[in-house]
Parts: sequence; structure tokens; C-alpha cells
Amino acid sequence: MTSVLKILENLCFEDGLEISKLEKSLKLTKRVDKDNLNIAIKALSKLGIVQYVNEDKLSINNSIPFLQGRVRCSSKGYCFVAREDQGEDIYIREANLNNAWHGDLVIVLITKPGVKRRAPEGSIQCVLERHNDTLLAKVEPDKLTGDLKAYPLDDRIPVTIELENVIDVDKKLRDKDLIHEIKISKYPIAQHKAKGSIIRELSINAGVEGDIELLLAKNNISRNLDSPKVAPRKISLKGREDLTSQPSLLFQSWESKNSPSLPALYAEPFEGGNRIWIHSPTISERINLGGRLDKFLRDKGEVICLGNNWLDFLNESLRSASQFKINDECEAISLIIDINAEGNITDWKFILSIIKPAKIINPKHLKAIKNRKPTSKSIPIAIKPIKDNLEVIYTLIHSAKLINNRNNVSIKLDEHIPNLERLYELHKTFPSRDFHGWSKTYDSCDSQSISDVYIRLANNILAQHLIGYKLPFIYKEHEVIDQSSINELTKSALSLDKNITVNLDGTLTTNELIKSFESSTEKKILHKLLKHIIPGINLKLFMINNQLDNEVSNYDISTNNIESPWCCPSLNYWNIFNQFILSSLLSDGKNKASSRSKVIVELGKKDSWNQVDWDIFSSKHNENISIHSSLRLVQHLNEIRKNSKSFRNNIISIAQGREAQKIIGKEVTAIITGVQSYGFFAEIDELTAEGLVHVSTLGDDWYEYRSRQNLLVGRKNKRTYQLAQKVNVRVLKVDILKNQIDLELVKEKEKVIENETIINNDPIINNDPA
Repeated sequence: MTSVLKILENLCFEDGLEISKLEKSLKLTKRVDKDNLNIAIKALSKLGIVQYVNEDKLSINNSIPFLQGRVRCSSKGYCFVAREDQGEDIYIREANLNNAWHGDLVIVLITKPGVKRRAPEGSIQCVLERHNDTLLAKVEPDKLTGDLKAYPLDDRIPVTIELENVIDVDKKLRDKDLIHEIKISKYPIAQHKAKGSIIRELSINAGVEGDIELLLAKNNISRNLDSPKVAPRKISLKGREDLTSQPSLLFQSWESKNSPSLPALYAEPFEGGNRIWIHSPTISERINLGGRLDKFLRDKGEVICLGNNWLDFLNESLRSASQFKINDECEAISLIIDINAEGNITDWKFILSIIKPAKIINPKHLKAIKNRKPTSKSIPIAIKPIKDNLEVIYTLIHSAKLINNRNNVSIKLDEHIPNLERLYELHKTFPSRDFHGWSKTYDSCDSQSISDVYIRLANNILAQHLIGYKLPFIYKEHEVIDQSSINELTKSALSLDKNITVNLDGTLTTNELIKSFESSTEKKILHKLLKHIIPGINLKLFMINNQLDNEVSNYDISTNNIESPWCCPSLNYWNIFNQFILSSLLSDGKNKASSRSKVIVELGKKDSWNQVDWDIFSSKHNENISIHSSLRLVQHLNEIRKNSKSFRNNIISIAQGREAQKIIGKEVTAIITGVQSYGFFAEIDELTAEGLVHVSTLGDDWYEYRSRQNLLVGRKNKRTYQLAQKVNVRVLKVDILKNQIDLELVKEKEKVIENETIINNDPIINNDPA
């Protein structure tokens, strides 16, 4: 299906494009498709979005200030367009939505400028690309006509979908646990409603696999994206450094058979410090940028953890060709880093290489190493298989600790995930991936936590290297936490723990705040509060020549505060894109001024860009990189990241909900983690799951909310409910689809009555001869 977005992307030529060429570019061969294109062109022309340059040429009309963005709706009916140019969000009234749905990419025209604190208002002119072509819905009969209609579960899409295939469906509607996945065949236009058909039925109570299918559909993640029948490119061994004699190690915590491949590591003492090798599986060299395999990976975007197994990102042929295997020769892209005794970087070098991994180091090995006494001469059974590699492991652990202590960029917090079999793989550190703007606290017994330290360092080094060469790359933008939010959190922290110290002016930086939490008895609740104020991380594109991001070009690269992910290409597409830029530099970059020049520059070495005063790439290679280095790519990847983050949150929540269902009606202990005017949230100790105690269930008094103290106070009895307070609650209801747990406070009187009942029913007291 051709979207408006694809039409406009092909009309980027200044002098316009012939309609016949547009049809060819869009690969339209059928008469009906060409007729539909003409209808779309007429509509876009009337809206003023496109214009005719002459009789047969079309171009984008830049004379009208149209803006592009994503529709963001709330369940309460408020709608905004988040602009692509990062400008202020535009408020959209319901009458001006023009049948756009939440998540759609749209063209909007500002109708009223923003005044004071009010956002500008706008009107959606056209939907460029639909966010959902499938969605989950409840199928119910229309109250007036009795015809079956689909009603989306996502309350941000308040529409009715007319169904085209309803045979035998009404017989199953008595099952309240049945959810339907709907394929949209026609989107709403003017007075005509959306139409769709039922793809499949999903039960709310179909076990763990049923839950996974439900969540994949909910987050618009497809299991069945067809892989192109294209064999990976063969890699030339010419110019690759042979490192097969080096016993590099794979630090792996994930245990499922289809878990992603991670870099190999090696270290040895060097000039009073250490020299570290990070070997990345090379995928960028096996695909053609812009080819079918590249497009497949771009569309998939990222590997997805299903709890205790994985939804693959790479196709089977690419995975088999690139994955590191023990005692097998494997092609790699390697980074050699020299650090001094304090953990500071003194030198680095990127190379193309061949390696032969020697061993896999898992958490059992690391726990045995940690528990081993330094003076012990005996080797525990758990580490005998890796006894020849112990010196390398000790060096890597020591260096990781030094580097981690010097890392002031990423915020590290404790991650509390319920200890359930269905979430086993989620407990392990996910290297270089920040789902929430913060990463998991360093753990020397988690193999991937050690890898994570080196991967983040390698990402930072690549960013510095590519900035030096003024080459494009995708980087992670860590948004700054608002100081007022930090101040509010500091006040809450001081009210919970008087031992937390602040500066003379009463303030703390984020890192100072986190350090002060380490010794606090309320560390868990303080970490939870901190997570609420940390903004998310977005991917951005750095490209000096086209000035897509001028901010990064002004950064002092010695500050070490930019991450350009590249050495985990089996995890996501942005690693592959950055690895492609790096591998192109190493294999296709011009390393001397002319063919006659005797001076050769090692393009992978630190500061080598200072010796280069010529074009690194040919004009053809530059053009290819420029075509694929687009804001559209980064926006697409950010949408994929949102879906995978949502899926991760959902799979943890649904697991907690399933456990909470088992204790409905039972009394459990909980701790208050948030207070609002409508009630308080309490985390059940055993599940680390939050539920809401609504203020309406506190029937013994009228409770007032005091935001400054973060508490509820009874008007008459003066009873308070505040952060970190332990309470006894009862699970009333669990809504699996909405991830909501309703709790009820167990009051002291109820507990006394229950105890009395138990005593009165005691068989000995009742003189029962039994």
C-alpha cells in the first residue's frame, strides 16, 4: 500500500518529478494503483501540499508553513501533535483531527499561535502514514442496529470499526475473555467509518504463550516479518589482523538458545595500566546499505526479549554467519583501548580482525571467583574449566570497576523485577540499552554487567572518533533532569531519611543524590521516586555536512558524554548503522593523500583525523551514506524503541498481574510508593507490583491530600498515609489488559475481628474431643 509519506519522499527534487517517474519510483504497474495515485495527487494539490511545476511535473509546495509530527492522544480526549523539528507541541481540537488516530504521522497547519503558557493550536491537513494497521479490540453488538462492531482496547483510539467478516463470531461472544485482533482495510474518511476484518482470536487466559501473543499484538510487533531470500555477503580476509592466538572471552548471562550474540573481550597489563580488546561481531560488512536485507533489518529494528526467550532480530543466515562460536575463527571489528592505573583512556585503535573465542564466562564462574579467598591456592570446581583464563578475567573485572566508577553519564539504579521463571532473561543486564533513561546498577557477578561497561566505553570512543572525521552517526541523547524536579525529590528524600546530607544551598546534583541513597534504609523507595523524574533517551542523528545536528559538533569531545552504539549489531539496527560507518572508514576510507604518497594514515587510530586533509570517501560512497543518513530513519527507530520499551513494561506487568490474581482476597504487606489526591499506590512486597488503594475505599474519614508532604491526612482522626509507610492490604481486582491492580486497606479493626474469629473457632477452646 502506497502512503502519502512515500509519495512526498519521492517529490524531494527542486525542479519537480514527472508523474510517470513517480509511478515507476513507487513501483506502481496496475491501472487501479495508478488511478488511486492520481486521486491522491489531486487531493494533495487542493490542500496545497503539492503543486504542479508544469503540466506533467509535481513538487512539494514550500510556500505554506506545513509542519510534520506524530499525533499523541490521551484517554481523556486531549490531542497534540509532537513536531518532528522538536518544536513546541501543537494542540488539536477534536473537530480538527481529520480522522487521524493516536500515533499517526501527519501534516499540520498552525491556526492559532501559542500565547503565554498556552500551546499553539492547529488543524491536521493530511495523514502521512498510519501507525496501526492492526489493533486489539472487543467485538460487541451495536446497541442500535445489533450489528457486530469492533471497539479498540486502546482508549486513545475512541472509534468504532465496522467488521467485514463476522461469520460464527457472535456464537463465541459469550466468552468475555476473548479479544480479537483486527486488520484495518479502510481507514475513516469524512462521514465513513473505519472498516476491518478479524485476523485471529486471542484469549486473556491462554497461559504464558497466550500472554506473549496478546502483548505482541498490543504493541504492534510482528513475529512473521518475511525475511528476504538473500545470502549475506562474504567478507574478504584481506587486510584483517589475525588475532586467533588471543584467547578472547565471551561474557554471557543470557541462557536461552536463541539469545543474541555479544562482543568478546580480552585484557592484559600494559605500561602500568591495561590494554583491552573489544571484538564485535561484524554484520555491517555482510549487508548492502539500502538492499533488501538492510530494509528487512531496518523494519524489524530491534531484538525483543519475550521473558525467558527471544524474538530474533537477525534472520537465520545472517545470525549463523556472524555469531561468535567457541574455538571457531570469526570475522570481527575490534577496538583496542589503553587505560592507565586510574582508568583514564590514553590511546585507542579500531581494526578489522579475525578472532577465535576461547571460553564463555557465565555468572556461576563470576560468583565462584568473587567467593574465592585471595590467598587460596585451591581452585573451586566451578572455575576449573576456566582456570587458564583467570588472569584475563581478573584484569577485566578490575578494569571494569575503574571505568564504571569514572562513568558520570548514564544513571545507574537498582532494577526490581519479580523473580519468576517467565521473566528469567529480563533479570540480566541488557548491554548498552537504556529502556527508561537509566541503566541497571553494576554487578560484578553478572557477566553482561561487565560487558556493558566496556560496550558503553566503546560506544563513547566511536562517537569521538566519528566526530573527529565529521562522519554521520546515530547517538543516544541523555536529556537533562529538570533542577526543580531534583529539588522536589531532595525534599521528599529528606522527609524520609534525615541522614541524607545536602549542600549549603540545600541542593544536590543527580549523581550526588544517588550516592546519598546508597546508605539509606529507604533506598528502594528513593530509587523508585528518582525513576519517575528521569526523562527518556532518544536517538538522534549527527551529521555536520548537512547540519542536521549542530549541538554535537560544538561538544568538547574530551567530556566523554556521547554514546554511539556499534558493537552489539545483533541487538538493533542503530548498532548496525554505526558499525557500517566504522567498517566503511576502515575498509573504504582513503588512507593517503594520493596514490603516489608514501605517508599512510591508520584511520582507526586515535587523533588520526588530525593528519587527514583530503576527502575520506569517494563522491559515490558519500552520496550513498547521505541518502541513508536521514531524520526519517531515526524517527522510525525511535518509534520501534517505544514499542519495545512498552512491550518490556507490559510483559513485566502482566507477570505481576498473573501472580496478583492468585492472591485475590488475601491479606498481604505492602509499602506506600506514591501518594495522590485520589489515593495511594502500594507495592506488594512479594511481587514488586504496585496497586492502587483508592481514596473512596478509605471510608472511615475524609482524607485531604498534602502535596508538599506527600501524604493523605484524615480530617477527623488525623490518620496519615505517606511514602514508605508499611500497610496491610487486600487484593480486590486485577485487570490484565489495563495492567491495573486494585487494593483495599485492611484496617486494624478488621484484623482484631479476624483474630477473634480464629480464637473462637479453635477446636481446643471449644472443648471438641477431637
